[in-house]
Amino acid sequence: VDLSPRRPFPTQLTIMAAIMSLSASSNLKAAFVGKAVSQTAPTRAVFPRKMVIVNTSKKSSASIADVAQFQRKGADTGSTEVQIALLTSRVVNLTAHLKVHKKDYSTQRGLLQVLGQRKRLLDYLFKTNSTKYAEVVSTLGIRDKRAL
Repeated sequence: VDLSPRRPFPTQLTIMAAIMSLSASSNLKAAFVGKAVSQTAPTRAVFPRKMVIVNTSKKSSASIADVAQFQRKGADTGSTEVQIALLTSRVVNLTAHLKVHKKDYSTQRGLLQVLGQRKRLLDYLFKTNSTKYAEVVSTLGIRDKRAL
């Protein structure tokens, strides 16, 4: 067992003096920021945050490409296929947001509402035009419970 006293951690003044002596010999400017911490102080674990890029706009570049594929005319924004494509892009964006913010329950509720709206539109499209339904589901990568 080593009973010798530990070498004390340098104080603010000694650190500041060392920095100033270094900066006096060169054109560097230095300043001390923070407090001196003893060596026996417990260290705090630092966990880096994950950087996730999420497009929060309702019309992402992917959704615009999907819309252009399903438009019947140049300015078609109301057809069932276009609405399903837009809702699908919102589902993707909200899902990415919820992967980062797991406890964001209001966004979770919004996602469920968007999924319900998309499901109703898919049901309507299946009743009216089943071939178009199959095309939309396969193109957008939506899981299909119906076997055609």
